[in-house]
Amino acid sequence: MYRKLSSGLDIAIQKAVEQARDTNFFEASTTGRGVYPFINLFEKEGDLVLAAELPGVKKEELTLEVREDVLRLAGARKIEYGEDCSCHRLERKGLNFDRSIKLPFRIEGDKIQADFKNGLLMVILPRAESDKPKQIVIN
Repeated sequence: MYRKLSSGLDIAIQKAVEQARDTNFFEASTTGRGVYPFINLFEKEGDLVLAAELPGVKKEELTLEVREDVLRLAGARKIEYGEDCSCHRLERKGLNFDRSIKLPFRIEGDKIQADFKNGLLMVILPRAESDKPKQIVIN
């Protein structure tokens, strides 16, 4: 049941609804459909490891921050073809992104290690000592 969109307002509303749906706004899933960049976040030896696919992004265009239990990954992918070209089809687009990821525990910010090679960002996020479980001795 589709109807023809007649006004510019109808088209703008439809685009806003599609964008909200594509950015995972209405879902509580963990898949991140429609979210960029794609990431994997896993625990290894008590610390977190983040892997993010960032093809075409330059290291200088990335910002990586952590505050308590939230990691922020922001940046830009710029695509330039030069002034003397005539584009017939554009499927790869430049973009700006800014993604915040809630972590399952607090991180030691001064011990984070990040490596960026061939469009793959790997970040080791050590768990804060104050957030690690403590063994209690029972008398």
